[in-house]
Amino acid sequence: MSNVRQLSEARAARPPRAVTRGESSPSVCEQKAKVDWLNFTFQLGTEDRPRITLFDLIDRLSQIMRRPVTGLDEGKGLRGYKHSVTLVAHVGSKKQPMGFIAWGGEAQKGSCLVTISGSGCALFNDWSEVRELIEFLEAKITRLDLAVDFLNGEYTVEDAVDFYKAGRFSTSGRPPATSQAGDWLNSRERTLYIGKAKNGKVCRAYEKGQQLGDPNSKWTRYEVQFGSRDRVIPLDALTDRDRYFAGAYPVLADLINQAGDVIPTQRTEGEVTLSHLLIHLRRTYGKAIHCASEIDGFDVSSLVEEVRVIGVPRRVKSSSLEAGPNWSRVCDLIQKAA
Repeated sequence: MSNVRQLSEARAARPPRAVTRGESSPSVCEQKAKVDWLNFTFQLGTEDRPRITLFDLIDRLSQIMRRPVTGLDEGKGLRGYKHSVTLVAHVGSKKQPMGFIAWGGEAQKGSCLVTISGSGCALFNDWSEVRELIEFLEAKITRLDLAVDFLNGEYTVEDAVDFYKAGRFSTSGRPPATSQAGDWLNSRERTLYIGKAKNGKVCRAYEKGQQLGDPNSKWTRYEVQFGSRDRVIPLDALTDRDRYFAGAYPVLADLINQAGDVIPTQRTEGEVTLSHLLIHLRRTYGKAIHCASEIDGFDVSSLVEEVRVIGVPRRVKSSSLEAGPNWSRVCDLIQKAA
């Protein structure tokens, strides 16, 4: 991937493919939520048989965006990768940074990271084509931000505080952590964070208009950032954005009047699968266990050791066990099924 600057600029000079009228997905304009950040990673393949070259990837982004995109070699790596190029979109006569591509480094094990920033995401019209690219690359989404704007202050930061106090951001009965940024004493450029990004999901309610320099603006943005820790971010979230925005926290479904789909964590997946297996155990052998418990000298720990087989059932993913299922929640699921 040498001479990146010259070669990618030459690629950018090529015109994007022609656009057929009506080509975009009809649901694009109906979505209230928009993509405001996207990270995905994929395996480059071997040097002899790469999955896609850097230049073809930039070319494909140009085609999807219907405008030239340039990759500029900054001569340094990013996010632990050895090499990187800054992506620049040509918007009329201006050049707008829109993200970067990073690759290389022994610790990265042949992976490549593509980051599209908020300003870059705003330049995409058809996210179904982005999804097709990610599918072709067999890539994994590692970060996805979905945002809904309330331009006239229909819902404000103060509302977000009230919603939190009313428990409407709580999932599984547990209130998420919160933090604040901005000038809360003078009500300027405030942001309320609900949840923690390091845990894989956070909601930000912030005064977007003020952030952009208008002190009198009522424009408020509610934004959910999904991370890939303990969860698999589905490709559907790129094209059916409202459903996954609404499913992030209970209150968000009400804000946009949309039924939500929750992205399950691997921990939750492990708890659900284990509970199903244990429910089957109770239904099939519960009476046998009861009879054994009536025998003199019965000991629970002895019974467990007698019937336990070291290993992991095929239905249970090892990654879900590593994520740390909670035994009390497994028991709760079993009780609900009783």
